[in-house]
Amino acid sequence: MNSFWAGFDLHSHSTCSDGRLSPADLVALAAEQGVHTLSLTDHDTVEGLDEARLAANQHDMTLISGVELSTVWSKCNIHIVGLNIDKDNDVLCQGLLEQQKARRRRAEMIADKLSGLGVDDILGKARQMADGGELGRPHFAQVLVNEGVVDSMQEAFKKHLGAGKKGDVKNVWPEIGKAVHWITSAGGIAVLAHPLHYKMTNMKRRALLKHFKEVGGQAMEVVSGSQTQDQTRYMAQLAAEYELMASVGSDFHFITQWQLPGRYSRLPENIQPVWQSWLQDQ
Repeated sequence: MNSFWAGFDLHSHSTCSDGRLSPADLVALAAEQGVHTLSLTDHDTVEGLDEARLAANQHDMTLISGVELSTVWSKCNIHIVGLNIDKDNDVLCQGLLEQQKARRRRAEMIADKLSGLGVDDILGKARQMADGGELGRPHFAQVLVNEGVVDSMQEAFKKHLGAGKKGDVKNVWPEIGKAVHWITSAGGIAVLAHPLHYKMTNMKRRALLKHFKEVGGQAMEVVSGSQTQDQTRYMAQLAAEYELMASVGSDFHFITQWQLPGRYSRLPENIQPVWQSWLQDQ
């Protein structure tokens, strides 16, 4: 099966949520990597989009306005990406206010659950790590590393913050249909983010896709970061089965040997890429 890389990266993060680069620095790095169309999809915020767009103009790059919304489905934390949104839409803005309140409440709950680890003022330290951005589990993970509780971010998630662990708080998020409504009300495309990242059986994953489609979901990430050919082939099969467009992205957060903007497994050619939907409207 032939495949291609088309210079799109439709899932990335900056310091406005849990990324390590400013929006402008992220755009510059993406340009260096050959990305010509980037979407900044920070968690539950659009604060970085204006800075990213200015930088994109300087690099002759197309910036797609995006966001990544946290939701809950069947006791699982599910992320929904919104692409090509009107960031000033009233419905979306109200939804983001709800998300940010939920995120603050969740941070307090996480801090309470991790209080037995012996870190003084873990919430305050996590807020310092976020430096004004939306507070998330990676900030708590970094505090645990800094305080010597764990040796690495990976260990922090494996022991304390990952799915099913004490610090994995999910019950503050809205159900999927609500987030999809916010996105589509803003003229955007609702994309199921990284379907392979959720710890669930293939049967449950199919149930998730069925529900996502029923509530108005329009696309799924067929490729998220590095995948095997078999994984990509299976994701493409599911996208076709549930009549969802295919999105791609690095889910970039910070520079590593394995993660850079634009670095992801190739997308099969025999599937409709999500960008066709907005290119056709131009």
